[in-house]
Amino acid sequence: IGIVDIGSNTVRLVVYDAPARLPIPIFNERVACGLGKGLGQTGRLNPEGVELAMRTLGRFTNLVREMKVERFVLLATAAVREAADGSDFVEGIKHRFGFPVRVLSGTEEARLGAMGILGGSPKADGISGDMGGGSLDLVSLDMGEFGNSATLPLGHLRVAEDSGSDPSRARDLIAKQFDSCRWLGEAPGHTLYAVGGAWRAIARIYIDQTKYPLSVLDNFTVDAEEARSFAQLIGGQSPKSLEQTIGVARRRADTLPFAALVLGRLLEVTQPKQLIFSGYGLREGQFFEMLSPEMKKEDPLISACEGFAIRGGRFSVHGEEIASWMEPVFKDESENYHRLCHAAALLSDIGWTEHPDYRALHSFIRVLRLPISGVTHRQRIMLALAVFIRYDGKRRQYEVRQVRDLLSEKDQHRASVMGVALRFAHLLSGGVPGILPRTRLKMSKSKLKLIVDKASHVLIGETVESLFDDLADMLNLMGKIK
Repeated sequence: IGIVDIGSNTVRLVVYDAPARLPIPIFNERVACGLGKGLGQTGRLNPEGVELAMRTLGRFTNLVREMKVERFVLLATAAVREAADGSDFVEGIKHRFGFPVRVLSGTEEARLGAMGILGGSPKADGISGDMGGGSLDLVSLDMGEFGNSATLPLGHLRVAEDSGSDPSRARDLIAKQFDSCRWLGEAPGHTLYAVGGAWRAIARIYIDQTKYPLSVLDNFTVDAEEARSFAQLIGGQSPKSLEQTIGVARRRADTLPFAALVLGRLLEVTQPKQLIFSGYGLREGQFFEMLSPEMKKEDPLISACEGFAIRGGRFSVHGEEIASWMEPVFKDESENYHRLCHAAALLSDIGWTEHPDYRALHSFIRVLRLPISGVTHRQRIMLALAVFIRYDGKRRQYEVRQVRDLLSEKDQHRASVMGVALRFAHLLSGGVPGILPRTRLKMSKSKLKLIVDKASHVLIGETVESLFDDLADMLNLMGKIK
């Protein structure tokens, strides 16, 4: 699936691996064309931006043909939609390159941005805010269902230009626009989902400044009050200050304070409990729209882990088999924990190609940074720790200690139990499908039993008995093999 996003600031081509539930980019290129530069004053597209966009689209459409992309769409957003010469620009693209352009309405743009969030978090609850160069798209979400929506001329380029790069005028302009959306303040205490490159840049600065140990933007969560204070801080910086003290690129520094002012005001108006930065947006929403109804229903985490297991597995036991076999050990755990166990089982053979001395650590780092969705940072670390321990990793290693403290002691222990159970499953079966079902685990208040059928008792050796006892000890139970 190939998607071109013709935005107010950039033109981007992303080609995704498909069919797959998770949008994994196999090619991603962006060119800052600045189509929307000056739009608020002239009502027309930036002529230099149009020329650069045409050159860029010539390259992109040729690449798509060479890659033999099966499904290809071109989307245009606020700048093209609002410009007096937008329709001429669209017709020019179709005439020169042979592909039609879908110009999104404000409502369509807002909903596709929110659909990107729902693709990773199907039960998202709160408000989605997607900031581009020309507009801010807002949608209310009620456990995955769409509610009110609005598109406001509050893109970071637009606010900077319309205010003459004056922060005081920008604040007044922003406040006036939000006053027109009364519904934004109707559901305080939920979650605000932040989408878009400008807001992701703010998240990167926050991660760097606070020395947060996990550099993964998707589902990065910040307390709302803390986020508002930080947005005010960035909003009060000059572009020169952002470049010199924080290391923001010049291209981004010019408009980043205005993106921060919009974010700060949105947090004031919506009064959420937390702010979650999303790694997904309009393009991922379009990708999700193009999937079959069956694929849309799949759990995004499990589907992604199944994909990695298929691509990176060997003769390993199928994850479903391991997860089902381990279930009695975690019978009192939540549904979410069982979901994590399932994902960990699917990823539990991910390190088989690594050198044995580095298998645990490399698997830990890989799982920590996998392009998966549908998990919080806490759950992501639990998954990585479980796979690390499955490979008998030692938790004193620096890379593990860096992020381990983001988990409570209880969650560290739960991940450790999961990891030892996975190691035991692989040891007992030798990685051969069909062996685990010949045995079963049974847990009571005082005992953990491994029940083995008569034909398979030869599988039980000293190493198996020792590791089984370790698992029982971790659960504070007596182990018995029957």
